Amino acid sequence: MVGYLLALAVTKSMHELGHALTATRYGLRVAHMGIAFLVLWPVLYTDTNEVWRLTDRRQRMRIVGAGIASELILGGLALLAWNLATDSDTRQIFLFVATTAWLLSLVLNISPFMRYDGYFLLSDCLDMPNLHERSSALARTMLRRLLLGWDEPYPEPLPRRQRIGLIIFAFCTWLYRLVVFFGIAVAVYYYFVKILGIFLFFIEIWWFIARPIRQELAVWQARRSEIKMNRRAVGIALLLVCIAMGFVPWQQQISAWGWAHPQQTHALYSPLPAQLLHLPPAGAKVAEGALLFTLQQPEIRQDEALAGVVASALQKRLNALTGISQGEEIRAGLEQQKLLHDIRAHGRRIEAERLLLKAPSSGIVTDVDPTLDAGAWVSSRDLLAVLVDPAIWVAEVYVNQQDLARVKTGTRALFYHENDALFPLHGTVLKIDSERVHQLPLAMLAQQGVGGISANLESNGTLVPREVVYRVHVRLDTAPGELKMLRGKAVLLGQAETWFQGLLNPMVSLLVREMNF
Repeated sequence: MVGYLLALAVTKSMHELGHALTATRYGLRVAHMGIAFLVLWPVLYTDTNEVWRLTDRRQRMRIVGAGIASELILGGLALLAWNLATDSDTRQIFLFVATTAWLLSLVLNISPFMRYDGYFLLSDCLDMPNLHERSSALARTMLRRLLLGWDEPYPEPLPRRQRIGLIIFAFCTWLYRLVVFFGIAVAVYYYFVKILGIFLFFIEIWWFIARPIRQELAVWQARRSEIKMNRRAVGIALLLVCIAMGFVPWQQQISAWGWAHPQQTHALYSPLPAQLLHLPPAGAKVAEGALLFTLQQPEIRQDEALAGVVASALQKRLNALTGISQGEEIRAGLEQQKLLHDIRAHGRRIEAERLLLKAPSSGIVTDVDPTLDAGAWVSSRDLLAVLVDPAIWVAEVYVNQQDLARVKTGTRALFYHENDALFPLHGTVLKIDSERVHQLPLAMLAQQGVGGISANLESNGTLVPREVVYRVHVRLDTAPGELKMLRGKAVLLGQAETWFQGLLNPMVSLLVREMNF
């Protein structure tokens, strides 16, 4: 960091020396050089106020462009030094000077919209001193004539094409300065002490943005009797209002498709191929731990009974060995055999208990297979029933990537399900998945299933969303009137966004994605 700061200081010093040496080359006096503070940020400067004495504008342009030329020459030499240097730290410093330092200076100084080198170069190139003041005066006059209907002459007589060009330059300057000064104000607020940052923020906004607007509005107020309303002025005013509305953050609602279901949902399957002995009726309300399905596998019971019989017989033999002289030698083998049969019987007993399906939570039994009956055989892939707890409902909403940043946990939401769109369900965002959705969980969410999410049907039968979407979990405040999965559209109250933000964000995302190579 110290090396970078030294390199930057040397680069900026060479820039200012370029101005000073070129000015003295043409016989001008450089009164002083030093450091000035621009919004508490130190910048070097060189006093070249005597440049106005030169009548040859090419000489003035050479003095103004000498700073940029010095940095370009220094950048070329630094690039050569970077190629020849061997020490890694030294190479990094030379690389910084050869790339970032002069490029940053070029971007800042070449802009004609601030009073830096680029502005004076353009002013001398056009041979038009006070370019900013003259172009701004022309633009203000044009606005007064166009919006207020004043028959006010332009400040100076110029050819029509030149006047239009200067007016466009003035508007570009105003827009550029608005962005720059507002950015400086925001940076001051975030990077300085909060109290000082707030104070400097308001100073920046007032001095550079609000004050010029107030001065122009004061002129309009003083001459309000001269205002002439006409159709063109009204149309332009409406256009400006529409453009201004585009910068107002009013878009809060985010719409996305999703589905609602009970939070506690348990699908019940048989752990093994087995025979069904008892099943609950559909719609039955059960408590946690209640027996739902009774299944059996005769082989398991037979193996358990056989292992128990063998273990009992071995125990009798062990009892008979008591008091026999050689009984202890035989006892060890018999005990090992009995232990194995006990373990086998215990394992079969556990498998038999797994076939007694109990309710993992309280709820209502739904989706019982109507073809099932006592005595039927089922496999481990057959869905027997679904146990749901209707007390708590959640919605899974699939939000587009460009809207995801506006959604936060705790955000309020409304879920409009298709069966009752007039009375939405209120809810709160609980969680936002960190990974995109690679496939839709239900076909009814896709457009192929008359849903609202555009998806591609893959060869393996999965539905892959065409756009990048993320799953947002919403907890609903109340349960719907019917106990089934509900498809619908959710409206989330996200952070406010301007119309221009909504227009530019997809374009910026596309640009960043395409540049990521």
